[in-house]
Parts: sequence; C-alpha cells; structure tokens
Amino acid sequence: MSDTNGYTNGMTNGHNGCNSEPVGQHWTVGLLNSQCRYLTAESFGFKVNANGVGLKKKQLWTLEPYGDDDSVCLRSHLDRYLSVDHFGNVTCESEEKLEGVKFFVAVANDGTGRWALRNAMRGYFLGAANDKLLCSAKVPGPAELWTVHLAARPQVNIRSVGRRRYARLSTDHEAIHVDANTPWGEDTLFTLEFHEGKYAIHTCNDKYLKFDGSLSETLVPECLFTLEFHSGYLALRDNLGRYVAPLGSRAVLKTRSQTVTKDELFFLEDSVPQAAFVAFNGKYVSVKQDLSTVCSPWSGRKMEV
Repeated sequence: MSDTNGYTNGMTNGHNGCNSEPVGQHWTVGLLNSQCRYLTAESFGFKVNANGVGLKKKQLWTLEPYGDDDSVCLRSHLDRYLSVDHFGNVTCESEEKLEGVKFFVAVANDGTGRWALRNAMRGYFLGAANDKLLCSAKVPGPAELWTVHLAARPQVNIRSVGRRRYARLSTDHEAIHVDANTPWGEDTLFTLEFHEGKYAIHTCNDKYLKFDGSLSETLVPECLFTLEFHSGYLALRDNLGRYVAPLGSRAVLKTRSQTVTKDELFFLEDSVPQAAFVAFNGKYVSVKQDLSTVCSPWSGRKMEV
C-alpha cells in the first residue's frame, strides 16, 4: 500500500481568479467494496452497511480533513460521522469529530487505485463482510479495499494549484495546456469519466488524455488515472505511479514525477453555463472590447460565448 493525503468533499461554483490561491475542497464520494456494493448510511436509526447497489443520496459521503496530519473522516448525508469503537464496531451516529472517526488512507499497489481506510484509534482497516461493516483486519485484503467514485458534475474546469491557471484544449487540438486565465469557452470544459475504478479526462473534441500528454481517439489503459486527494486538492496518478502535472514552458499536461508537489495538485470547479445568442439575421450577439453589445457576422467565438 502507498500513503495518500486523501481529503474532502464536493465542488465549487465559478472561479476564484488566477491570482488568488484557492482553498482545499471538500469532496462528495461513493465507496464501492469488492462485492460491488456501496457504503450506505440508512435514513432510519443511523444504521450503516455496505449493500447499496447504486450511487444515490444514502450512498454519498463527504470526505473531510480531520486535522493537519493527513487524516480524513467520512460524513454521511445525515451529517453524522462514520466511527469505530475500541472493539471494532462501526457506527454512524456521531455529530462531532471524535477520536473514532479519524482514518488514514492508503492506495493499493495492485494497479486498481482502490483505497484502504485504517482507523487511527483502533489501528485496523475498515472492511465489509457481506453487508456488515467491520474494522478488524490488521492487513487490508479484498474486503478492506474500496473503489472511490467521485460524485460530481461530469463537466468541470480544471485549475492547477501550482500554475494558478486553467487547463484548455490546445489550438491544434493535440494536447492540453494549463495556461488559461479564465475558464471560458468549450476548450476549457473537460469530462471526468469513471471506468473500472479509475478516471479518464475527456476533451471537448472527443479525445482522451494519455499519460504522455498526447490525446487518444479511443479510451486505452494509458488514459486511465487513479484519484488521490491531498490537503483538499486532487491528484491523478498513472499506472506507473507518476502524477499528472503541467510541464514545460507550454504547460503541457502529462505525467512525470512520482512525488506530489503543488504542480501535481488540481482544483475542480463546476462549469459556468455558457451560450451563444443568434439574432434573427443569423448574426451573433458579441461583447466587444469597449463592452458595447453588437451583432457580429462572424461565427461563434469566445467573445460571443
């Protein structure tokens, strides 16, 4: 297993501007066990089990930081925290971040990208026997490995923490560059596609990012990345253990380093609704540099979107 600083839940709306440092996010996730069942918080009696067959409200969990020591906790849709007592019993009744809610995350080295959650107080790993939750394994086996399913809008804007710029499809449509000041236009929209426990970055021209920075017309293994969460930010790791980062003077998105710095961290934002308006004469409504609104004979471009 390899350690990760995995944290937090949810998405943010809009953007903070390229000169401001975004705060770490909270992330809404679903946790899928080896039996293809989701960790579930029942609405009645604060019961918790692993029998969810789909990612619905009861299967949504907020991944939050516990403190400054790379630990996390899981909050249910009822605002109660998943907790383990000294005997290994798993409950979801606590409204406070008590000692038993603290977990450390390790990522499996088997190439699946699955997580193991070790309870800090007890020192054992969270697992599921049938639909019952247990925390009694000293070493994680298949029952203690969880696939992380990010519950977010599929189309997002991707902002680099290190570069303080947004990702965009390059002008020649052959790579992704992280050099946009604002996330505007379809070339800054990306879809995170969930495939076999991993994620692919899908561009607006119907291609997938490969680990070498090129774009593939088909989804191949080189396009799949494991999710990691570090201090509230997102990191993407390929099957060779290298992390996605903007590299070089052109800030091309590809993998290189096996360690995580600010360059390997990203901030996801919900895409802002954008549209083009066409007048009855077929011309586009356009905001020119003097901020006056006119009808332009040109086809839709960024200033018309």
